[in-house]
Amino acid sequence: RGEGSESLVRPGIVDLQAANLTERNQTFTLSTNNNNTRKPNNVTSSLYSDEKTQIEDELESNYTSAVITEDDESFQEQENIFPGQHCHQELLAESTHYCGETFHQEMESISPEKWCILENVIRPYHEMTNCLEKLTRLFGCYFPNPDIQDFFLFIHSTYFHNCSKGGEGEEFLEDAPHSLVVVLTIIPVGFVLVLIYLVVWMSKVQD
Repeated sequence: RGEGSESLVRPGIVDLQAANLTERNQTFTLSTNNNNTRKPNNVTSSLYSDEKTQIEDELESNYTSAVITEDDESFQEQENIFPGQHCHQELLAESTHYCGETFHQEMESISPEKWCILENVIRPYHEMTNCLEKLTRLFGCYFPNPDIQDFFLFIHSTYFHNCSKGGEGEEFLEDAPHSLVVVLTIIPVGFVLVLIYLVVWMSKVQD
């Protein structure tokens, strides 16, 4: 299987060198300058815009087949479905900022108190997930994979680490006090024992 050369990426270099990456008849040209999920600060806006446009065009034109998601059990057997597939792991890790950028913008438009309300985040989260699935396939990698998992852990630790405490508009139910649980357990058990005693006592009286 023929593979093109990967882009040479070095932090701080403004003059980005582009090369062609071919994977299963898909050609993807990418130059990137940062591993962060946010927009890089050390490149011009025009270069970043060109990079984003390249990725968008490739995702729309080169990816037409169905994505294997976690809802499809066959994702567990991807090694058998795509034997010998070469994953461009470094490029994938460097390109996750493309999918994360829109999600960050959406979350910044929502007040932090409402980040834990599902209706507010489900759409941008779903779009980000689909973007990562397509990007992963484009680089010849399996989904999910450790790099994507680390990206999701970063997203959750950034925006959803307080959601277990209950967000605005959601009532967080706490466990009942231990003493109350004990009392509510003893009462019906004691009542059953009393009934058993009365039944036995009545049987003896009748005899």
